[in-house]
Amino acid sequence: STYSQAPEGTLCVELPHHHRPPPTAPGPPRHADHMPVQTDADYRSLEAPVANLEGVKDRSQRTKLGFWQVVFMVSNGMIGPVILVVPYSFFLVGIHGWTMYVFAFFMFWFTGHLLYKAQISQEGRLIPTFPEIGGALIGPKGRDVVGGSITIELLGLCSAFVVIIGDNLVKVQPLLPFGVELSKATWILIFAIGVTPSVLMQNYTLLAEMSKIGVLVCFSIPCLVILTHLVYPAATYMEPHEIAIEGPSFQWENLPLAMGIVSVAYTTHAVFPTVVAEMKDVKEFPKALEISFGVVTLFYLLAGAGFYIYGKATDPQITFNLPERMQYVVSYAIIITICLKFALMINPVVLFVEKTCRNNGRLVSLLCIDPKSPEGTPIKPVRIVLVASCVLAALLIPYIALIHSVVGVFWSTFVCVVLPCVLALQLRNWLPIQYAAIWGLLGLSTVMMFTGLYQNILQIKSCYDGTNAYENMCN
Repeated sequence: STYSQAPEGTLCVELPHHHRPPPTAPGPPRHADHMPVQTDADYRSLEAPVANLEGVKDRSQRTKLGFWQVVFMVSNGMIGPVILVVPYSFFLVGIHGWTMYVFAFFMFWFTGHLLYKAQISQEGRLIPTFPEIGGALIGPKGRDVVGGSITIELLGLCSAFVVIIGDNLVKVQPLLPFGVELSKATWILIFAIGVTPSVLMQNYTLLAEMSKIGVLVCFSIPCLVILTHLVYPAATYMEPHEIAIEGPSFQWENLPLAMGIVSVAYTTHAVFPTVVAEMKDVKEFPKALEISFGVVTLFYLLAGAGFYIYGKATDPQITFNLPERMQYVVSYAIIITICLKFALMINPVVLFVEKTCRNNGRLVSLLCIDPKSPEGTPIKPVRIVLVASCVLAALLIPYIALIHSVVGVFWSTFVCVVLPCVLALQLRNWLPIQYAAIWGLLGLSTVMMFTGLYQNILQIKSCYDGTNAYENMCN
């Protein structure tokens, strides 16, 4: 067989003459092997490598994901450096902070199911990506809103990565030779220069495989905190009044800030449609979703033990509460993990912005883009500007708990709760009680978004005017 030209974004197969359908047969071939292969790589993954579009095969010929592979991928999407901040979310609301994660488990699990129902809503067709679901159920504007929201959310999370890197490099610099002492801002700039070449790469396969080590590191941190306390109790190197747990058992006024961190902890909905589209048995996804959310929630509750150990001395990054030697070990592990993961995390943003630039005639000429270059070819100025934007955000808001809260309370809630609810309401095949649950969750999440955003704005202001409304949050 030979390849024939087709509209941009598709690849069609032209059959030899003796296999062609009769001239009277209308429409395109019906067999799956003859269907156009989609090359929309904008949102193929949050954590996975970008596929090389040359020689892309039909989905029926590609290796599909098994059940436990899906469980790992979904868990991998949720577990990350945010686990360092989980104990601080407990600190914000008090000793009953665990109830936030139980509530979040049901909320994000439910919206994950809503997104799955929206994805399989088109009879005879599985919609492959989150933005495509928005386009199918709402229209072109729906696709743009979903894609833009994911872009802003991921840029915020990448900025949080940069802040974590700066904090940890400052922490380990006493171990460096020649008595090097640099500011946090300087270390952030050095990291940006060092990580930019990986962002300019076109193939992330090796980084994707190596970043799996980061999942094991993040899973081990709560266990390390508890084990360290058992061997070297906090009371032996901290004053009793420093680690005391004070205040009411649940501080409602801090709930929107804490829920921002919780939302980041569960923000992986953008990858669900991509995973479903690559499964061997699509019907197994709901079960995989339940197991993934259950396991991750248990680890978050385990991570929350850091608050019960260190009380009001709980740091926005729990590793800084550990004894000094243990801090160095964990800091090095976190630095390596983020260096490997940063390029993968920013990749969906890069693809979305690059495709937008290619579709804009003015930007094509301004950026000297070759119109004949295949989609996915790196546009270096775009990628450098995106890295610079993350660095700028990290320098403007260099507080890890605060930046997680800002991103989570608005954008993560919007992407992972509001959008699935809006898309589900387009289906119009729900029972009255299901309609009530969807509308109730939509209203609750909207209130939480704007209340949390208002509190975060006040907190940012207090960090800069010195009033520091919430203890430790401006560290």
